[in-house]
Amino acid sequence: MVKIDIENYFLDSEEIYNENKKLILVIYDIVDNKRRRKMVKFLEKYGLRVQKSAFEMILDSKKYDKLIAGIPKLIEPEDNVRVYRLKISGEVVCFGSEEPINQEVIII
Repeated sequence: MVKIDIENYFLDSEEIYNENKKLILVIYDIVDNKRRRKMVKFLEKYGLRVQKSAFEMILDSKKYDKLIAGIPKLIEPEDNVRVYRLKISGEVVCFGSEEPINQEVIII
């Protein structure tokens, strides 16, 4: 049977107002292994890797701006990176592995 988890994201509303926090999901499809490794190292500074090509993070506006400014420096036109700003409270239903992905596996 597949493991099912439900994660809830809630931040104190005063904290959200004062620090302007955002829940961010970054997903990517990067063709080159070297660029992909650089992207992983960059994203690890901001959040938690939840799948092989997906990171979740909660950032204030300043860190979010740095994230957005840094991504184009790491990719080429054939790559694809998507950054989603989500509502700060919500629910994520997770199926399968309970362990976050900590290292990238590259098959050649």
